[in-house]
Amino acid sequence: MPGDNGLEWNQISIRSLRLRLGWTQADLARRLQCSSTEINEWEQGSTLVDGHVKGKLEIIFRQAEVCCDEVQNIPRAEVELSKNFLEQIPFSNLKDQIE
Repeated sequence: MPGDNGLEWNQISIRSLRLRLGWTQADLARRLQCSSTEINEWEQGSTLVDGHVKGKLEIIFRQAEVCCDEVQNIPRAEVELSKNFLEQIPFSNLKDQIE
């Protein structure tokens, strides 16, 4: 993760996150409350990301990670539910299988 493992928010990590989410530069700009020009400049490497924007990028990144985990684990959850004839199961029942 860019903030936790020493990676910086740079042109590659910003563009990768944006593309992973399927967003245009305008979409990301709207969510970060900045201009599309700023997004373009960051992705081109011509300017650095402001400190206040890094926190917003972290939040977006974490949300993307959570959604990704949920999408990946839906099939496991459905199998567990079917196997045990349940309507709901605690996430902790799947956590060991995920890790």
